[in-house]
Amino acid sequence: MGMDAIPIDLLELILLFIASPVFLVRAASTCKQWRRIIAKADFLRRFRCLHRPPVAGYYYDSKRFSPSSPPVINGHYFSLDFLPGSNDYINPGVWRFMDSRGSLLLFDYYSDKDEVRHMFICEPVTKRSKKIQAVSAPYPLYYNTAFLLDGNNVQPDGISMSNFRVLCLLHYGNRMHAKVFTLGDSWRETSIESQSMNFIGLALGSMYWYAGHRKVVTFDQSSAKFSSFTLPDIENWDSHVNQHRLAVTASRDGMVRVVVGVAGGDMKVFARLPGGSCEWVLKKRIPLFTAISSLPWREAWYFQQLPISSHRTGAVLIITTRMSLLPRQTTPLMFRLDIETMAVERMPDPNMGIPYPCELPWPPIFHVTDHDDHAT
Repeated sequence: MGMDAIPIDLLELILLFIASPVFLVRAASTCKQWRRIIAKADFLRRFRCLHRPPVAGYYYDSKRFSPSSPPVINGHYFSLDFLPGSNDYINPGVWRFMDSRGSLLLFDYYSDKDEVRHMFICEPVTKRSKKIQAVSAPYPLYYNTAFLLDGNNVQPDGISMSNFRVLCLLHYGNRMHAKVFTLGDSWRETSIESQSMNFIGLALGSMYWYAGHRKVVTFDQSSAKFSSFTLPDIENWDSHVNQHRLAVTASRDGMVRVVVGVAGGDMKVFARLPGGSCEWVLKKRIPLFTAISSLPWREAWYFQQLPISSHRTGAVLIITTRMSLLPRQTTPLMFRLDIETMAVERMPDPNMGIPYPCELPWPPIFHVTDHDDHAT
C-alpha cells in the first residue's frame, strides 16, 4: 500500500507524534501532501501543545552563544551582529542581557546620544528587532530588572515578535512599581508596597517574590496585578531566602509548591490545604543527597532562579559544588530536579554566567505551491 492510500486523519496523527519540530520541517519537505497537512494552522497549534520547541542553545552575559548538544541548527544563525551598533554589543556597558523567552531575547541598550538606556527585543534566527521606548521614573531608581512575558493575545503558538509583553520592576521609595509594556501600546503601571523583593519562582502564570517577614508577593501575568500572602510561622523564611534556599514551583496537580532547603542536604516541599485554604502544610521531604546520588557533588548548594525561561513545572534549578580531582578545588554544577519524579537534568556550566536559553522560532514558515516541492 502506497503512502497516498493512508487516510488523511491517520496521517495527521502520525505526523503529530514526530518527536521534534526540526524533524517536522524535514517531513514537510518530503512531499506536497505532507507539507499541506503540516502547514495548516490547526495542525501547528496541536503539534505545539504536544512538543515544546527545542532549545537551540544558550546565550551568556558575555553575549557568547553556546549551541545545545547535539546541535539542532548551525550556531552562526544566532549571531547578534544585526543589532544596532553591533560593534559594541559585546560591551556589557552598552548592551545588557535582561531575559529570554521562546525564540526572543530582551536587552537594554545605553545610548550615548540621549544618555538613556533603551530596551530592545530581538529574534536572532530571523534577524528581527524592535526598540522599546525607555522607562521613565519620577525618582532615582534603586532596583531595575525586566522580564519577557507572553502577549495579551494568548496563543498556543507562544511568544513571538508580534505577540509579547515586557515587565519592568522599578524600586523607588518604599514601593515596588511594575510597568508592563504591550506591543502596540505604551507602558502601564501598577505597584505594591514593599521595601525589597527577592525573586523565588514562577508557577501557574504568576511570578513570586519574597518580601521579608514571611510575606510573599505575586504578580499575575494575565491581569498584570500584584497580590500577596503570608507564609506560616513554621520556618525561618528570612534565613532560607538569604541562603538562596527558597523556591516556588507548580506541581502537576495544578497547585503551587513552596520548596526550602534545610541543613543536611534535604528539601521540604510545602503545599496549601485544598478547598481554598490559606494554611500551608509540609507535603513531603526530599533527601537531596539520595535523589541525585549519580552526580559528583557536595555542599554548599542553593537555588538558581534566573532566567525565568529555565523554569519548568514541578522542578527547581539547583547550583552546587562538584568535587575536583585536585585537593581543595571544586567546580560549580547546575541541574534541574523534578520534585515529583526525582528526574535530574544537567544544565549549562554556571562558570560561564547566567544561561539564557533560546528556542527555535515557532511556528515554522512553509511555502505551499503547486510547483514547489520544498518547505522552509
